[in-house]
Amino acid sequence: MAKKSVNAGALIFRTVYVTLGIIGIIDSLGWFHLAYRGDWYVYYTNLSNYICFGIMFASLVAEARGKSVVLPRFRFYALVMIFVTLFVYNFLLADERTLYTYFSDITCTLFHCVLPIMFFVDWLFFCKRKCLKVVDPLLSTVMPLMYVAFIAVRGSIINGEAKNIVVYPYYFLDVNKLGYGGFFTWVGILVGIFIALGYLLYIVDKSNIGRR
Repeated sequence: MAKKSVNAGALIFRTVYVTLGIIGIIDSLGWFHLAYRGDWYVYYTNLSNYICFGIMFASLVAEARGKSVVLPRFRFYALVMIFVTLFVYNFLLADERTLYTYFSDITCTLFHCVLPIMFFVDWLFFCKRKCLKVVDPLLSTVMPLMYVAFIAVRGSIINGEAKNIVVYPYYFLDVNKLGYGGFFTWVGILVGIFIALGYLLYIVDKSNIGRR
């Protein structure tokens, strides 16, 4: 990685992100309630935020050492992944929450709103740009589809034995209720939406929006 001058703004911003991320991760594992949540890995929200946290922590360390951040294309994949979290939750899953319950839940607020937006802002203002390839919006669906495949396979294995276990964490992935036709319809719709979102971000990447 090439040496560069330290960007104080990026350093402060990423420090705030990492601090909030640690709080969110601790809460998502149940440790604030003194009860470990063994099903943390089932939730896309958790996994997508953990990946983004790892990227931001590595970026913080690199910035503090005056080095350029590596893997800008992978960061873009993570950006699309976390936007899935942001939009799917707020448009499809949060309808039963009041503003009070939404913002009084630490993990909910951080993982579904604050941290995804901060990750986007960091990409927009502090990251290497104009490095994406035209296929990257398509490739950005790989990690979400890996998660979908994991949930489907896991559900088919444990469904008959499930007792007090979260099998399908989201209604649009519940094969029992939707059938495979409904399941693949939902997956197709979401993949189409986020490929479109990926290409919108691709256009932003090629522009001068947010660039210093």
